[in-house]
This record gives sequence, structure tokens and C-alpha cells, in this order.
Amino acid sequence: MLVLSRKLGERILVPHCDLAVTVVAIDGNTVRLGISAPAEIGIYREEVWQRVCSEGEPRAPVR
Repeated sequence: MLVLSRKLGERILVPHCDLAVTVVAIDGNTVRLGISAPAEIGIYREEVWQRVCSEGEPRAPVR
């Protein structure tokens, strides 16, 4: 696992899949992230992805 520190407004880029993660807010122990990616790339919270996988074949992402 890669662990990085970022400040408010800073980004992490994954260029080969055109993905960017931006720190948009920090409030105590809560960090809000903004994720930019092409429409064909599904982005899920872990608990949602686990539910989708347990229900069968993953569907196209809802945006």
C-alpha cells in the first residue's frame, strides 16, 4: 500500500487510467475526497462494491 500525505486542495494522480483524487475538505477525523475519472471507470465505496459483488455480476457505474 502506498501511503501519501496531502494538504487541502492537493491531488494524487493515476495517469495511466486518467484518475485524480483531490482533498476537498478536512474536518477533524473526516477527510472529503473528490475523484475525477472517465465515465467508463466505476468508482465505488468499499461497502457498496462488496454488496454489488455479493449480488452477482457488477453493473455499469451509476453517475
